[in-house]
This record gives sequence, C-alpha cells and structure tokens, in this order.
Amino acid sequence: MPNKGFLINRFVVIFYAEHKSLTLMKVTLKLISAVSLIFVLLLAQGSCRRTENDSTTADIDAVFEKYNMKTGPGCAVAVIHHGEVVHSKGYGMANLEYDIRITPSTVFDIASVSKQFAGLAISTLIEEGKIALDDDIRKYLPEVPDLGKVITIRHLVHHTSGLRDWPQTLNVAGWRWDEVFSFQDIMRMVKNQKELDFEPGEKHSYSNTGYNLLAAIVAKVSGKTFREWTDENIFTPLQMSSSHFLDDHSTVIKNPAYSYYPSGDEFRKSVTALTAYGSSSLFTTLEDLSRWVIHFDKQIASKNPVYTRMLEDGTLNDGNKVGYAFGLSLGKEGKLNTISHTGGWAGYRTAIVNFPDENFSCILLSNAADFNPYGYALEVAKLFLKDKLKTEESKTDDVKDMPTVKVNTVFAKKCTGMYQLGEGWYVTITLENDQLMTQANGEDKFPMAAKSDSVYWVDAYGASMTFKKNKEGDVNSLRYRWIDDAKRITPLPVTTAQFSTYTGTYYSEELAAQYKVDLADGKLMIHHMRLGDFELQPDPVTEGLFTCRIGFIRFVKDQQKKVTGFKLSGGRVKNIQFDKKL
Repeated sequence: MPNKGFLINRFVVIFYAEHKSLTLMKVTLKLISAVSLIFVLLLAQGSCRRTENDSTTADIDAVFEKYNMKTGPGCAVAVIHHGEVVHSKGYGMANLEYDIRITPSTVFDIASVSKQFAGLAISTLIEEGKIALDDDIRKYLPEVPDLGKVITIRHLVHHTSGLRDWPQTLNVAGWRWDEVFSFQDIMRMVKNQKELDFEPGEKHSYSNTGYNLLAAIVAKVSGKTFREWTDENIFTPLQMSSSHFLDDHSTVIKNPAYSYYPSGDEFRKSVTALTAYGSSSLFTTLEDLSRWVIHFDKQIASKNPVYTRMLEDGTLNDGNKVGYAFGLSLGKEGKLNTISHTGGWAGYRTAIVNFPDENFSCILLSNAADFNPYGYALEVAKLFLKDKLKTEESKTDDVKDMPTVKVNTVFAKKCTGMYQLGEGWYVTITLENDQLMTQANGEDKFPMAAKSDSVYWVDAYGASMTFKKNKEGDVNSLRYRWIDDAKRITPLPVTTAQFSTYTGTYYSEELAAQYKVDLADGKLMIHHMRLGDFELQPDPVTEGLFTCRIGFIRFVKDQQKKVTGFKLSGGRVKNIQFDKKL
C-alpha cells in the first residue's frame, strides 16, 4: 500500500502545478496537515476498536466452531451494535459440491424472515391511503371465497384469519417436500377452501397463506408484481443489490448457498423450488440484511409512522394480544424486549433478533438443517449484553447435573403405564431389566436415568420427568417440561374387527385428493398415490381418532353408526373434509 505522506505530498505538487499559486499552496498545506492529524487520530481510534473487536471475534468464532469446517454447511453471522456492523463473517461451506465457502456476500433463502418486508409493503400502502387495515380482503381479491365471515387485512397481518396454512394443506393434497410449491398453487388452494379453521380474530394461528395474500394485495393495489414493488421501494433505495423475492423457481441466482441436512456421518442436499413470495422466498445476503437492520433502527428512532406501525401488536376478539406485529414477533429475553423473526425451509435456518433497548441486533443465516438460529443469536447476544440476558436456570438443567441413583424397582413399577401429554400426544413408561424406558407415540424407546425415586432425566429429550404421588403413594400423573399434570390413562381396547369398519376410499373435493384405507397384517394403513403408504395409529383415549404422518384423522359416523368420511387436522389446519366413496 502507498505511503500516506507520499500521497499527500504528491497531491500538493499536482495542485501547485495546476494553479501556479504559492499562497494558495501554503493554505492548502495547512488544511491538509489538519486533515491528516484528524485522519491519524481516527486511525488510532479504529486500531483500538479493532483490538477490542479481535477479542469479541474470537469469542463469536468459538460459538460457531462446530460449523466452521470444509466438510459441511455452515452459517453467516452479523452483529450490529449502536448502528454499526461490529462483526460480519461466514463459517463453513456454501456449496459442498464445489468447495465454496460462506462469506457475508453469500445469498441465502431466508424463509419466513421475509415476512417483515411484506409487512413493510402493507404499512407503506396504509400510510399512502391506498388500503386500510380493516378492509375486507375480498375488496382487492374477489377470488377468495366467501366463507361466511369477513377476513380483513388486519387478520392476515397478525395471523388471525382462520385460513389454512399452505405447507401442510398442500402436502395433504399430494405435494412432496422436494418439488415445486408455487405461488399459483397457494392461490388455487385458497380459492378452493371450503371453511375456515376458526372465526377471524378468535385465535392466533401462524399462517404463511395470509402473507401470500398480502403480497397479492400489494400487487393488485400497486399495479406491479410484488417483486417489482419491493425492488423499487425497498431493495434498490437501500442498496440491497443482492436481494429479491423469487417469483420463478427456474431463475438463476448468483453466489447462492445450497441447503443440506445431516444423514449419519454425511450431508445430503435439501432440494427446494419454492416461490411463496410474501411469506417466504426472499433471497438475500448478510451484507444486505445488515443495511436493512441499520435502516430499520434509524426509522424507528425517527418515529417514521410506516415503521412504528410495523411494531403494533395484534389483538384477538377477546382483547388479548398475540405477540405478533407486521411480520415481526414481539417478545422478551431475560430483562430485555425483543423484535425478531426466524425462518426455516428445506435446509435453510435463519433469524434476525433485535434488542431495541440496547441498539443491538444479530443476524444468522444458515444452510444447515440442524442449525438453531434463535438459540445461537442468544449465545452471541450474551457476549455483548451479558447479565441483562440472564434468566432463571431451568429445573431440567438442575436435574441433569444431579447424581444418578439406583432405580427403586418397587416404586418404578407404579410409574409404568401410559400418560397423555396433549392432544394425540402420549408417552408410555415401561420397566425393562430394572431400567425405566419412555416411548412417545410414533417414536423409539429411550432410557431414563434415575435421579431419585420419582425424578428421572431423559437425555434423548433433554428434559426431566417427575412422577407425582397421591396421598396413597400411587402414581397417577407426571410432570414434563411445561406440562405440570399429564394424567395416566387406560388405553381403549382396539380389535381388527373395529379397524375393518374404517376401510374404504375417501375423497376431498377441497383438495382434489384421494386416500385409500385398508388392513395389512393387523394394522390400519392409509395410501396415497404420490405420498405412499403409512400406518394409522389409534388414539388410546378417543374412539375413531387416529394419528399418522399427515396429521390427525377423525372418522365420522352417521346415526346408523356407519362411517361416512373423516376430517383431517394438524398443527395449522383444521377439519379438512374427506367423504367416503367406497
């Protein structure tokens, strides 16, 4: 690098040759000397800051050491503190096929972290007077069916609409996770929905579908595609030159991180062809998102109404808050407020976690399916915010560190049996070779380490189980994580004759999907042309209720006790109707 003094002197000589004025040259020399002094002071300050950052960088590097290898996927991490990027670095590989490393300019699919940009678009149109939060969405999207209740833009923003979430719905309809899920597929699904999961405003149920409809409203009102609008109004003004919403899965993306999942001792490619813009499908970089976070914080500080509106919490019909604003989750960690969002699709795992009271943000973008972005964001935040993020240690952590004792087999026998943890969620405790074992429905058995007669640590779950005695010394319930009183249950007897009443072919008009149910080796099986065959496991408490890979299936009978169909429900879909045909 050229000597700085040499460059300054050369500038003066050139200046004199150009203007032929000694007086002007003397003034210029004094001015340059003053500027040079300031430059030196700033350089010294920068050196101090860089030394301080070197220590912090080493600490951050240690957090992500597991992913900083040449044989697996990794992550890109940025830290913004008081409006400055104090750390920006890639760890691990963006592409395992060609040995390409992750850098701050590597492009990731950030999945649901994308939603805040749809939230910004909607808030902008509100500020411009082009839409209102309480507008009926059918005012702009008449193709959405009239389901008997008004769904407003507000309902979509805060996930309180009752519309079915597309990932599970389309999967039930026959889409496989490794194929194209397009925006057009989602819109067709919405047009065919027959009933709401719940009355709008009654519940908060995260719905990607709602944010896809927000993108459709932006396009309808603006007369531009959602990609065009966001490019012109967000990404270009903020110089986020590597950012865009994918609206064609065949588009060539420069410098991308491919996504991977672990399989034994190796990694496999997690294939995706998703164009669910609005809810997902934003491709961007660590560098671009750093610009966004700094800009966002400045706009909040200046009380720009477009941005402050983005922090307005949703409210249910009963007045309760939902903790979700305009594509942003509102929460708390330790003593500090948080504004955040996470994302996950294929092998991508992403998060932006903002601590507004501390002017501190952490951005994590990963292409590893086993990566925990929010957890790692907190680990990084603790390096800077320290005691402010301290929380009470969990009881399960205390249990893990307790010494293991010999099993009291007399009391352990009282603990055996089946316990209900939630809807369709059961755990069976058995005593095998003086060792208590636990098995959740649909999972393997795992050993339980005795810490006392009634307290056990389950390493596979990363949590403890405590068996609760009544006055007589019998065990009728257990405590597990947040479930304080999981009751012991007596499973209903199930026979092959009962199973035979459910066999037949079932069809959903809403999804244009058909399933066949039959018996095989004493098991009730369900078949789909594209999804394959899987077992229906009977609920031990409720007759006619089964769990399977695609959700809960509740068979419906008429007054003559004849099976007429079934309703399928899952985490974010309720009661999709299938009618029995044969």
